[in-house]
Amino acid sequence: MPRIQMIHRDSTVTELDADRITFNVQREVTHYPIAIINTRVGLDLNQSQVGIAVSGIFTDDTDATGGAGSSMTIDTSINGSQSLQATWYELYASWNAVKSDLDGVSIRFQTTGQINANLGEDITLQLKNGSGSSTVATNSIIVINISSTTSSDSLADTIASAINSASVKVDTATTGCSSILTVTQASGQMETLSQDAQGGSGFNGERITIKNTVEGANGDHVVTVSKDDAGATWSNQFLVTSMSGGASSQKKTMEDKVQDLLNLANMSAGGALVSPNAIAGSVIDLPDGVSSKDASRFLRVDQMKTVKKYVVGVRIPYESLASSNSGSKVLRQYLIPSGVGTDFSSEENNRAFDPTTVVNNETIRPNPFLEQGVAIPAVLKSYNPTFNAGDGYWGYELEFAAVEQLVGI
Repeated sequence: MPRIQMIHRDSTVTELDADRITFNVQREVTHYPIAIINTRVGLDLNQSQVGIAVSGIFTDDTDATGGAGSSMTIDTSINGSQSLQATWYELYASWNAVKSDLDGVSIRFQTTGQINANLGEDITLQLKNGSGSSTVATNSIIVINISSTTSSDSLADTIASAINSASVKVDTATTGCSSILTVTQASGQMETLSQDAQGGSGFNGERITIKNTVEGANGDHVVTVSKDDAGATWSNQFLVTSMSGGASSQKKTMEDKVQDLLNLANMSAGGALVSPNAIAGSVIDLPDGVSSKDASRFLRVDQMKTVKKYVVGVRIPYESLASSNSGSKVLRQYLIPSGVGTDFSSEENNRAFDPTTVVNNETIRPNPFLEQGVAIPAVLKSYNPTFNAGDGYWGYELEFAAVEQLVGI
């Protein structure tokens, strides 16, 4: 069974080993007797307060966790230029025009191993509307023949296939890309619009993620995109992100975990988290653009450490048969319904445990204040780490209050 997750505003989680979990639901019902006729009247306006208490112990980590390789994204569904079109293909009149413009486009980056070697090694993906020869050298070039592509989806397939089958130099050694990079494909962020614009179907691989197998933040760097040998700017770009998200694996003592908990004594809500969908419930189907309002971005404080670490929810796992299509137990997270008509019965609670979403081509955990059904949106009210000298470990007690709309500093 996965551990309980305390969710922070920056999409990271603190995992907790718990030995006791308590849900406290208090429904606000007014009731009073009527004189003479000796009967009683109740007034129920569907109001409830929900508290969640979690207690457990902290232990020293036996294995290093939390490591990740730096990764970048190429998304051929999104317009990455400064023009107003939503999809990349809308910048062109035909696919032949696309191939003509792509001829000579170069995307240059480095693997973590190349950066660590400090020998000036790098990799260039060079798109050609025809054949060409790749180069395995200090400045390796992977030539990608796009002449047979017919859509942004097949273009992504061609790019991914070329990377996987190529070799490059890493610390002077010839190395297969498949051993140093993990290349995966998924639906582009503008999949539906891109597919409609091209009159195609089955566009499920426009988003390419290129991830280093070597962990560590050393791999984070700016990826450059240019056109032709002169390095001219390519004005009609699809989306190409920089390498980011690298992190080294880390072990923590139980005292480290206590200190991280104490560090939450100073955290900021960052303005407000407002979800009209949590109010409208299932009665009104609001578009996603209306249902997500994060004031910290408007206030430009979303990157402050005190805002990023703010606790926005708790995810508590359980096993379900009622929501399983296979007859076998599946992992789900407990949910609390909010809004008119919203129902999260055991049969309807069918989201996979610890779901992810893609925002600006970055895979993150969705904020439970801004998307219903992914966890319990909650604020941390109190926490009490306690050292037990006789047993030699730190225990903790956490108290959360479930809320769906938040205003704060």
